[in-house]
Amino acid sequence: MKNYSKSLFLILPLIAALTAFADIRAVTPDNWGNKPNSWQMKRHNLFKERIAKGAGEVVFIGDSITHFWENKASWKKHFGDGPRKALNLGISADRTEHVLWRITEGGELDGYEAKVVVILIGTNNAGHHSFEKEPPVDTVHGVRKIIHTVRAKQPKARILLTAIFPRGESDNDPNRRRNEVVNGAIKEFCDGRTVVWCDFNDALVDEKGDSKKYFHDRLHPSDKGYEVIENMLVPIIDEALKTPLDKPIKGRISSVKGKREPAAMRPISYFKDSNWWYKRTLEKRDEILSGPKKYDIVFVGDSITHRWERKGGEGVKHFAELKKQYKILNLGYGGDRTQHVLWRMKNGELEGYKAKLFILMIGTNNNGDKPEHIAEGIKRIIATIKEKHPESKIMLLPIFPRGADANDVKRRRNEAVNNIIKFFADGEKVIWVDFNDKLVDAKGDTKKFMNDRLHTNHKGYGVWRKAVVPYFKEIIGK
Repeated sequence: MKNYSKSLFLILPLIAALTAFADIRAVTPDNWGNKPNSWQMKRHNLFKERIAKGAGEVVFIGDSITHFWENKASWKKHFGDGPRKALNLGISADRTEHVLWRITEGGELDGYEAKVVVILIGTNNAGHHSFEKEPPVDTVHGVRKIIHTVRAKQPKARILLTAIFPRGESDNDPNRRRNEVVNGAIKEFCDGRTVVWCDFNDALVDEKGDSKKYFHDRLHPSDKGYEVIENMLVPIIDEALKTPLDKPIKGRISSVKGKREPAAMRPISYFKDSNWWYKRTLEKRDEILSGPKKYDIVFVGDSITHRWERKGGEGVKHFAELKKQYKILNLGYGGDRTQHVLWRMKNGELEGYKAKLFILMIGTNNNGDKPEHIAEGIKRIIATIKEKHPESKIMLLPIFPRGADANDVKRRRNEAVNNIIKFFADGEKVIWVDFNDKLVDAKGDTKKFMNDRLHTNHKGYGVWRKAVVPYFKEIIGK
C-alpha cells in the first residue's frame, strides 16, 4: 500500500499541472459541448447507474470500438459473467478529451476498486480533425493524461494499454500512419507492471496490410476481428487479475517486419527516457497554439538551443534582448538527437504558425552514430521544415566544437558531420553560417566560451548572437 500512496502522491500534482494547457484540445476535458440531453450524456448517466449498483473488477475505457463490443455475443461470453465480469465504459465517437472528462469530473472511476483497466482510445483524434489541427503529439498527450488519471483514480488497478487499431486499406492510409506514430510513442509509457502494452495490430491485417478481413468498414472490428482481439487479450487479463501489481506480466508486441534505418535518420520520440521531454513537448505545443501565428525566428536544436531561454540558462539575458525586437519560438530540448528533432518536426511542432527564419543546430548528442547517418538525419529535418514551411528560410549552423582541443574524439566526429552538411546550403533557401572559429581560443580550447566544453556560456551566446544578428536584419527586415 505504501508504494501505491507514493505513486498517487507523485501523479496528482502532474494531473493538476496539466489542466493549465487549455489550448490543446486532446488534453482538455470535454463533456460533448455541455449538452445535458445528448445521447452521450445519457450513456454516461447510465454508466453512473451501473457503478452505483456495483462495478466489476475489469473496466474497459474507449470509443465506439469498445462501445459496440458489448453488443456482441462474445462480450457476454468473455466479460459478462464469472471472474472477468467487466464494466464497459465505451462511448461511440469519443476522443481523448471526452474520456478525460468522463474519468475526472464525470466520476466514472469513482466509488469502486478495479483490478484491471483496459484503455483503447485515440483513433477519433485522427479521424475527426486534420493533421494540422491535431497532430499525433496532441493525441500522445491526451493518452498520457488518461493513463495518469487512471493511475490516480484507481491506484490498485493494472492498466492494459492497447495500441490503436489499424485503419484503412494499407499502411499508406493517412489515419493509420498518424495512429502508428501515436502507438510508437504511447507504448513507451508502459513499464510492464502498472501499465502493460498490448499491441495486436499485426494479427488484424492480411498479408497485404489490409484491415478489411477483421474490420467491416476498415475501422470497427467485425465479429472475426473481435474474436482475434479476445483470443489474445483474455489471457493477458487473466494474468493481470492473478498477478500482484508489483510483479511484471507479459503483454503483447506486434512483430516488426523489415529492416529499419539507422536511428539518427528516422523519427524517434524520447518519451520513455525522460518525463521532462514529455512535459516540454506539452508546453511547446500549448505555446504554439496560444501564441502568435507568425514568428520572426524559430530556434531548433538540443540543450544548447534550449539554454537560450531555460530558467537559469547561460543565454537568457541575450535571449531577452533579442525578444525585444523579434518574435521568437525556441524549440530546443536538452538531450535531443537528430531523430528526436525529426520526430518533433514531423508530429506537431511545425503546425499552426508561419515563420520567416528557422535556425537549426543539432547532432552533438548523437553519440555512437556515424557522421553520414547524423548528416542524413539533419538533411531530413531540413526537408521537413521546407515541406511544412515553404515560406521560410533556414539558417543551418555547424555543430559547435567540443572538448579541449581539435583532437577531442567527439569534436572530430562533429567536424566530420559539418563537412557533409555545409553542402546542404544553397545560399538562398538554406544559409550556412559558420562561426565555430570564434568559439575557441588560440589553442583551440572551448573553455573560454563553454564552461563544461560543451554548453555555451554567457560569452559564447554573445558570440552566437553577434554572428547571426546581421542575417536577422537582412532576412527579417529589422
